[in-house]
Amino acid sequence: MTLLKWKNHHIQDVEVNLLLNALKERYGYDFTGYARASLKRRLLALTHDFEVQHLSQLIPIVLYDEAVAQTVINSISVPTSDFFRDPSVWYYLRNTVLPRLASFPRINIWQVGCGYGQEAYSLAILLYETGLLKRSRLFSSDINPLFLDKARLGCWSVRHKQQWNDNYIHAGGMGDFADFFIESETVIRIRDEFKQPIEFIQHNLVVDDVFKEMQLVVCRNVLLYFGNALQEHVVNLLTRSLERGGFLLLGRGENIVDLAKKHPQLTLLDSSLQLYRKRIGSS
Repeated sequence: MTLLKWKNHHIQDVEVNLLLNALKERYGYDFTGYARASLKRRLLALTHDFEVQHLSQLIPIVLYDEAVAQTVINSISVPTSDFFRDPSVWYYLRNTVLPRLASFPRINIWQVGCGYGQEAYSLAILLYETGLLKRSRLFSSDINPLFLDKARLGCWSVRHKQQWNDNYIHAGGMGDFADFFIESETVIRIRDEFKQPIEFIQHNLVVDDVFKEMQLVVCRNVLLYFGNALQEHVVNLLTRSLERGGFLLLGRGENIVDLAKKHPQLTLLDSSLQLYRKRIGSS
């Protein structure tokens, strides 16, 4: 869609506030707590894509054109996901966290920010290889329904296969990565048995409630885009979702200052991995 000729400009805070309020009031997406620096970069790219001189020119169109609104929402909530991204994290999960979870009769896992599903299916593969998949339930959530639809399909371009295979090997993979997929010339599709334990759910971390009695919550590279107040809110939400003795895994870049001090129910187990555990004595 072409609106007006784009020119170099900077975005005013008042424009950002008006656009975010429009998305919140009209569509229920609340991005007001997102970190402003990264948010402005994404919105500036949008002005280029739509060829508008000022961000404020998008506001009336966003209010009345759902397709444009969805484009804006997608641009703000960009998915970043790969199979077994940061292999050393997955190696640690395989060898240290999952053996502890094996003592639970039922394993519930909440994976936050599913993107296109690679991380959720990585968890399913890991649980399968450790013999825990049959008694596990995975909930994979995202704010964006389009991402959820893509994740449910479980289908990706074959061009990423080699990188994902390398990640799997370095994560301690026990088999052949290709065995988990049905491959054609252009795409790879996850086998159905790895879809069955996963429920993909639309969930807004700002306004929606907890997933209760989780033994593991994985929320990697989501908090990076949030401001301090929203980070605090989300960490509290994730902590309340955990059963006592459950684990919380954040992204390596999400080194929130004094997180364990601000949330005394959590004990830091590994600072390099941003892995926490909910105290056994916590309610």
